[in-house]
Amino acid sequence: MISPFGLVLILTFLTFSLVLVGSTGEEVVKTYDFTQAFGFWQNGFFGLMGFTLQMMMILVFGFSLAVFKPVNLFLRKLAQLPSTLISAVLLTAAITMIAGLLNWGFGLIVGAVLARFMQQALLEKGQGSNPALLAASGYLGMGIWHGGFSGSAPLSVAESGHFLEAKAGVIPVEFTLFSAFNLVTTFGLFLIFMGTAWYLARNSSKTSDSNDALSIDPLEQGKQNGLARIAGLFMLGVILVGVVFAEESGLGFVSLNWVNFLLFSITLIAYRSSVNFSNAIANGLKSSADIFIQFPFYAGILGLITESGLLNEFVKMGNEITNPESFPLFSFFSAALVNFFIPSGGGQWAVQGPIILETSAAMGLDTGKMVMVFAFGDQISNLLQPFWALPLLSITGVSVRKIFPYTLVFFLVGLFWLWASIFFFF
Repeated sequence: MISPFGLVLILTFLTFSLVLVGSTGEEVVKTYDFTQAFGFWQNGFFGLMGFTLQMMMILVFGFSLAVFKPVNLFLRKLAQLPSTLISAVLLTAAITMIAGLLNWGFGLIVGAVLARFMQQALLEKGQGSNPALLAASGYLGMGIWHGGFSGSAPLSVAESGHFLEAKAGVIPVEFTLFSAFNLVTTFGLFLIFMGTAWYLARNSSKTSDSNDALSIDPLEQGKQNGLARIAGLFMLGVILVGVVFAEESGLGFVSLNWVNFLLFSITLIAYRSSVNFSNAIANGLKSSADIFIQFPFYAGILGLITESGLLNEFVKMGNEITNPESFPLFSFFSAALVNFFIPSGGGQWAVQGPIILETSAAMGLDTGKMVMVFAFGDQISNLLQPFWALPLLSITGVSVRKIFPYTLVFFLVGLFWLWASIFFFF
């Protein structure tokens, strides 16, 4: 398999080729030499540095909270509650999706650890289990996350000064995450996934075999001093003051920076000491390495398509092959498809976001809803995308071959629900 970094390199070379071959302007063909194309790419290469750091932070803090020892112990106790495979699968699915809506990194690790503990608990009770189905249920957070509090696209456009502000302005979360469109769609998706999990658990085969899984060492709270906790409480106080005296109406203060600031303060409070906090963050940073090395190349692609005029061509093409009635569904399915080549929701938004927002504005469509249409497409194909499943597979000891039939079923029912929601509720 080609690595995610290999895919972004291929996309970069492909975009270079499109720019060098020529882009069609108004009744003329505009061509560029390599020096000009290289300039476009280099100008954009570091254009998403702030966004890159935001994406890394949201994953690192989520990971750090997921491996916090009290969270680990809570998950172990939770795993002792179910007495049957059906109840274990349902509880795993529900907790994973709730955690994923809070933070996608948190949901990814919590779901994997909980699925593993559920498997162990069922075997200890002498109950038949299905580790592949439990692992698939523990992965559902990645199929619903983009409609939650860490959704990269909706939180990005809510940030003043975001990289697409010139095209769409600032779009508060009232019109994206907290819109009736998203709340109904995401809650419906939650119920659909729960119903599917119940059906699969009721009709799946059972086994008493155990798996070879990666060991997870929970990180303890520090005891030597409370400096980190003091800093975290101070930051939390700053957040509360900002919420009380916010100039923005409604939920206009919620943005990526606000969410990361909140996660920063909670993580500091949880680990108590500066040493343990630093250790937790250092472990979490390992999980964000792919974001660190991929996002500059996505920014370079953005520079190429923007400065060369390719963006305008894509917008014109979208206007020609679609209309205001079909463009939302076209964007949804294209986002689901592109996610196979750009596994990161933030990186995908950097490439697709300008095209979607530009075309939406030209067609007079609701840009807030269009952001969520993209989010729905990006999240649902994660269930078939092996990149983010790698940590879960290591923690649970389940192979891709065994988990795929179950994630495929979740993908199909989720795809149908999201299609219907966009068709009827957009």
